[in-house]
Amino acid sequence: MAFALFFLANMAVLLVDSQSVQAHGRYYRNYRNHHYRNYRNRLPSRYCYPVTKWIVAQDPADHPQAYADGYRQGQNHAKKGKTYQPRTAGGEFGRGFDDGFYDREFAGQQRIIPNVVKPYITKQCY
Repeated sequence: MAFALFFLANMAVLLVDSQSVQAHGRYYRNYRNHHYRNYRNRLPSRYCYPVTKWIVAQDPADHPQAYADGYRQGQNHAKKGKTYQPRTAGGEFGRGFDDGFYDREFAGQQRIIPNVVKPYITKQCY
């Protein structure tokens, strides 16, 4: 009996207060485009992918012109009257610096060590 009474009360309310129902209303198109526009703005604006590039790794002590560079710097330090300080680079550069500072004859590079070309990976974005 209680169920029947509850059922009849709800049916009466539904019949009296019935309005026509539309799925999305008259602003459906603007509503949909508004959300699409916001979604499009949230997409990443750039696309990035990995790219292999090359760098020349030049050892400061043993590159092809190390002796000549050291010799020139040693001569410049001696001309300016600076005190002798051994170079931290060492190698052919340090030997050239010593010869230039002490005004020895230019001996030239003894060991030719080529520059090393190394790959590294970076990203390219569009």
